[in-house]
Amino acid sequence: MSQEAQTKRPETDFSKLETVTISLNRPAKWYMYIVKKVLKARGSVIIRSRPSAAGQAIRVAEALNRLKYVEYTGYQTSTLETPNKNLVRFFNISVKKTKDFDRLFDEREVERKKILETQQ
Repeated sequence: MSQEAQTKRPETDFSKLETVTISLNRPAKWYMYIVKKVLKARGSVIIRSRPSAAGQAIRVAEALNRLKYVEYTGYQTSTLETPNKNLVRFFNISVKKTKDFDRLFDEREVERKKILETQQ
């Protein structure tokens, strides 16, 4: 087995993801792309974040809504207890894809591939 094959991560199965957890470690556009990939496979997703990254989660959801990719279905906060009795809080935004989602997604993928080709 080659070194590259050993270090390559397996492909993510977006149809199995129910949530996309947002942090401040990556740009909002990266998370927008991941949310769109999950929506393409599932139709709905929960965008969630810790309270410190709630602004980033809102930025992602609002941008996708403004671009007509998603509709809001709800939002809430949740608290989970870890095995060592710590409380972990999350801000959750539930979204579903719009009727125009597939057309918009496919058009954007064509543009994205052209951009990637010109960069190589």
